[in-house]
Amino acid sequence: MLAVGCALVLLLAPVGFFAAVPGALARGHAYASAPACTAGARPDSCTTAVAATVAGTEEEARGRKVDHWLRVTERGDGRTRRVHMSGSRLYDVVRAGDRVSLTYWRGEIRTVRFGTTAEDTEASPADDWRLPLGIGLLGLPIGLGVLGTVAWWRRRYASAAHASAWQLSVGPVAGALLGCLGFVAAQVCPDVRGALLVTALGVPPVAVLTALIAWLTRRRERRAVDTSDIVAVPPAGRRCVRAAVLGDVPYRVDGFDHLVVGDGPPAVTPDPDGRVARRPLPPSLTVCGVRAPLPDDPGLRGGGGTYDTVVIECRDGEATVLLALAREDAPVVLGALRESARAAG
Repeated sequence: MLAVGCALVLLLAPVGFFAAVPGALARGHAYASAPACTAGARPDSCTTAVAATVAGTEEEARGRKVDHWLRVTERGDGRTRRVHMSGSRLYDVVRAGDRVSLTYWRGEIRTVRFGTTAEDTEASPADDWRLPLGIGLLGLPIGLGVLGTVAWWRRRYASAAHASAWQLSVGPVAGALLGCLGFVAAQVCPDVRGALLVTALGVPPVAVLTALIAWLTRRRERRAVDTSDIVAVPPAGRRCVRAAVLGDVPYRVDGFDHLVVGDGPPAVTPDPDGRVARRPLPPSLTVCGVRAPLPDDPGLRGGGGTYDTVVIECRDGEATVLLALAREDAPVVLGALRESARAAG
C-alpha cells in the first residue's frame, strides 16, 4: 500500500503543476498585450515606460547558476534600484552611464530596453509557464513508471521464475528519461505546444528502449531458469568456491561465505583459501534439486540473486537448506554433496 500511495502522489503532484500553467500563460498574455498607459487607464492593465541610467552591473554566483543584475537610476529620482535580469544579453552590452528604458507593469519592472535590444527581467511573467510545465512533464512519466512497476511487482515479481531487484527500476528509469526530456523541452521550446510535441516525440524511443530491456531480461531469465545442463561432477581435487548457506541450521554462520569441496566432507568457511575455521556440512544433508533463485528465497541479496546464480535446494531433516552459488561452480559442489551422502550411507 505504501508503494501504491507513493505512486499516486507522484501522479497527483504533476496535476497540480499542470493546473498552474493556464494561469501563468494568461499572465504572460496579459503583459504582452497590455497597451501603454494613458490618462485614466487602470494601472494594472497597462504598461509604463520610464527612462533610466545604468549605474553599474553585478554578478552573483548561486551554485552553478550566475545571477545578473543591473543597477539603474530613474530619471528624476536619485535612488538606485537593482534589477534582476533573466539572462546576460543586456548585462554583456551595457556600461555605466548608458541610457535604458524600464517597462513597468503592475508595479514591477518587467522589461529593460537598450537601443533595439530588449530583455525580460526575472519579474516578467512571459516565461512563468516554463517551470510548472517542466515539473509536470518531469513528474508524470516517473509517476507512471512507478505505478507500472508497482503493478508488475504485485502481479508477477513474487511468482517470477527468476527476478532481481534491479528489474523494479526499469519503469522509473524509463519514466525519468522521458521526464528529463520533457523538463528540458519546457525550458527551451518557444511555447507549450512545442514542449509537448518534443516530449511526445520522445515516447517512441523510450518505449523501444524499455521493450528491448524487457526482451533481454526475459531472454536471460529463461536461460537462468533452465538448469537442465547442470549435472553432478565429482571434484577432481580440493577447491574452495564462493557459496552462501541459507536456512535455519547451525552451520549457517554469518561471514562463512565459502565452501570447500574435494578435501573430505564439504565444509563452509570464512577463509577464501579454505584452510581455517572449516565447519563440515552434515552427511544428513540431502540434495533435492537445482533451480534458479526465487524472489522469496530467504537471505538472498536483492531478493533473487543474479542471472549467474543458482540454488542447490537441500533438506536436512525438517529444515530446508539452500546453497546459493555461481552456475559454473554448481556441478562440482553438487558432485561433492552426493559423494558425501553416498559415503555416509
